[in-house]
Amino acid sequence: MEGLKPGAYFFGREQSTLELLQEGEFRARAHHLGLGQDLPADACVDIFFLSDLKRILERYGNRGYRAVQLEAGAIGGRMYLAAYAQHLGATGLTFFDDDVTNFFSPHAKDKSAIFL
Repeated sequence: MEGLKPGAYFFGREQSTLELLQEGEFRARAHHLGLGQDLPADACVDIFFLSDLKRILERYGNRGYRAVQLEAGAIGGRMYLAAYAQHLGATGLTFFDDDVTNFFSPHAKDKSAIFL
């Protein structure tokens, strides 16, 4: 990513801000978080979607889980289209839920990993 230091970032959706959580190279960690797959380690960018499921489920009941999954899928789909429009690749992957949350904590405290 041109203009960004290598590292782990948090995107604040409400303010549209990008905050550097920790500078550094995280390819080995991305490999682990992505269930030992090479794709997240080799990627230029890995984007993890996290959500406060407890709050959503309290407010919307079980249908909240479906809504969170739908929203993450729709955003992921738009990201795929943006990547493909620039002749880049994009894919979704599976991951270790708790390890992803721990990696991004304290920002990810009380959140669940939804989509990579």
